[in-house]
Amino acid sequence: MSRLPFVPEQPEDPQVADVFQRLRKRWQGAPVLHLYRLLGWAPGLLPAWMEFGHALRFKTSSPAALRELMIVRSGQLQQAEYEWKHHWVAALDEGVPEQKLHALEHWQTSDIYSEAERAVLALAEDTAIKCGATEATINALKAVLPNEQLVELVVIAGFYACVGRVVNSLDVPIEPGFETMLPLDEKFSAP
Repeated sequence: MSRLPFVPEQPEDPQVADVFQRLRKRWQGAPVLHLYRLLGWAPGLLPAWMEFGHALRFKTSSPAALRELMIVRSGQLQQAEYEWKHHWVAALDEGVPEQKLHALEHWQTSDIYSEAERAVLALAEDTAIKCGATEATINALKAVLPNEQLVELVVIAGFYACVGRVVNSLDVPIEPGFETMLPLDEKFSAP
């Protein structure tokens, strides 16, 4: 159980109610995810969080499979089960082979990862357990990605390191049936 009660599925706050309604459209057939029912206690932050998270997942040029592989690893390193389990499903949906997901703990010594995958996994480690990307990690990213994607992935890594800390701090429980909950790529704009 989380450390706070969930905001009701039908919240009184009109701003939160609007966000929840838009979430129901994006996650059709699913309840409002537990993370958002806890973030709903901060109605001034929830729409901005949603819009930024949506932009990071759907409005960037970075390969989605690289992004999801990196997010899964970041969540694992932070022991943020809520984060890595949700993004494991997203990674599979984006074409990441399950073998690569199962081998993440030993990615540094495994030969199944591409140069780009190794670079984003180093970025996940740097941002999840250190203060940020090292020079060596940035140089590895520069060798395989254009600057636009490099910057996008650094921002995504930083955001999802934050997500891991938030879900751990609030002790967000994973939803039953989360394995089938994938968002649709619909515009999410703040009210």
